[in-house]
Amino acid sequence: MDTASTTPVTYIPTASGKNVIVEGPLTEATLGTSIVPAYAYTDEEAFAHEQQTIFRSGWSWAGYAHWIPNVGDVRPVTIAGSPLLLVRSTEDEIKVFHNSCRHRGMVLTEEPIEVTQRIQCAYHCWSYNLDGSLAAAPYFTRERRGNPSPEAKERLHLLPVAAATWAGMIFVNLSDDPRPFLESAGPLVERWSYIDFDRLHLGAEREFDLAVNWKLCVENFLDFYHLPFVHPQVGPVAASLDVDDVVIEPSLIVGGSYPRGAVGKAKKSEDQLPYLGDVPDDKKESQDIFCLFPNALVFLEADWFQVIALDPRSATHTVEHMAVFVDKDADDPRFAESISSLVEVLFHVNEQDIPFLYKLQAGRRSVGSDHTSLVEHWDQITAMFQTIVASRAGYGTGSEAARVDD
Repeated sequence: MDTASTTPVTYIPTASGKNVIVEGPLTEATLGTSIVPAYAYTDEEAFAHEQQTIFRSGWSWAGYAHWIPNVGDVRPVTIAGSPLLLVRSTEDEIKVFHNSCRHRGMVLTEEPIEVTQRIQCAYHCWSYNLDGSLAAAPYFTRERRGNPSPEAKERLHLLPVAAATWAGMIFVNLSDDPRPFLESAGPLVERWSYIDFDRLHLGAEREFDLAVNWKLCVENFLDFYHLPFVHPQVGPVAASLDVDDVVIEPSLIVGGSYPRGAVGKAKKSEDQLPYLGDVPDDKKESQDIFCLFPNALVFLEADWFQVIALDPRSATHTVEHMAVFVDKDADDPRFAESISSLVEVLFHVNEQDIPFLYKLQAGRRSVGSDHTSLVEHWDQITAMFQTIVASRAGYGTGSEAARVDD
């Protein structure tokens, strides 16, 4: 279950004094000791365990609001092994239900559909309104008009799932006693309160089907150290290294901020896009990068917003759903070239990471991966993410024997 941490966060200035790093779990004494064991990146039993202890225990990204733009749009997804339905029930509301007919438990659809009023099960033609209530169950009493009683209908509602929509994303919570979404994500919502996420317009979206463990995707996203070596086109080394560790909530939201990133790095488009709301002057130059645990990787600049959302399919299979958003005023022909340039750069950066993700995945089959050495000056944020994983999943901190799959 998502729980807020009471541990105070301490920051330490870098040697230059320009930036700060968090005082995290790494010291010289931790060199050669892995926080998450290597088998957790390759073993299917470990993956199944994480699905229950991580993805079923709190809020997780489940989809994008733009996947179901119109009333009656229905999209099936799977979270923590559970088939779910994302439903646009009204113009302003998205509901999520378990994708299971209340009669025999058959999934109602395996493909995105658009319905006018009802979602129907093909097996016995039970149908449900968009609010999940049972609309009809033909021949329920063996009579042509033998519908269930009002009391029975009330008990045969599609089973709802705790859901929230924020920043164009749909989140679900499958735990038995879900805490409100804002109690989990509230500190990040407050940090970005100057952004008007109701103005988001989809610039572009791509899917990356990767033969890697989901945790490596997060760790790479939070690895600021690799930017000047893997992504030299982002600008001079000094700009790439000008980054502060930022811990918003130690057990849920970790990442970093480039205080001058929007001006210090190379430009992604020639023309200034409209800002995403009433952006204060001190935020017009910065870039924020966070993992909203466990599977939403978010990147915010004043005039664009990027999400890489992770859909773990197995221990060695993850689908990344990457979307780039701009302000709705940028939906204008005069900004088309700038948006095209922006998304081309962002997608290319993600593509550059893929060969390294595959090599990181291959390395997890070596016993050496139980003795990796995250360094305190660069990897505290990655270590904090791994610590959250280890705490949720119950992994040890290096004392476990390596389990290398054949």
